[in-house]
Amino acid sequence: MGNMSLPPPKGDIEYVYSDNQIIIVEKPANMLSVPGNTTEKQDCLIHRVRRRFSEARIVHRLDFSTSGLMVVAQNGESHRSLSRQFQNRETEKTYVAKVYGHPEKESGEINLPLRCDWEKRPRQIVDFQQGKNAQTFWKILERLKKCCCLTLTPVTGRTHQLRVHMMVLGHPILGDELYAHQEAFGMADRLCLHAKELTITHPTELKRMAFFSASEPF
Repeated sequence: MGNMSLPPPKGDIEYVYSDNQIIIVEKPANMLSVPGNTTEKQDCLIHRVRRRFSEARIVHRLDFSTSGLMVVAQNGESHRSLSRQFQNRETEKTYVAKVYGHPEKESGEINLPLRCDWEKRPRQIVDFQQGKNAQTFWKILERLKKCCCLTLTPVTGRTHQLRVHMMVLGHPILGDELYAHQEAFGMADRLCLHAKELTITHPTELKRMAFFSASEPF
């Protein structure tokens, strides 16, 4: 995205749940999770959430173009607990996406290691020597004319993992400004990737909690 001005967010943050430990929000597409390093990149999810919950702390991120569910911590203790859960892959995340074309199978698994393409940041590339392992499960929900809807379940949480994995599979996510070819990019007015389900363990009550997005993003 370089120094270009960012497109405006597609809507505002929706609050799904909150208690004295956690806040569950839905991030709209075209909103940064955390501030960037320039003045025009200060409007972001965590700054907006703090207007309402002043102690809020970011735990994980969604890409600028991706929408959907995120958990935000209310204090240092819950932040440590939730960060540990993400690090140890104890959280469960399911995304919905629209991808170009039609995979032959109904479901599958992708294991391709990823690293940053330093010359073309923020792009990521597959690298079997220096990449970090990345695993994604996918399953078709609906076959449409030139594209399909599917669920994507990342086991690891690498930067742009779902976007690169689908591109390498030959079915880039529609509207993806970094990885889709021209036709796939032009088929949607936003990146068709949405964090639909999120399961965490509550930091103090220690019970599993599953959250589901009600919105139809694309």
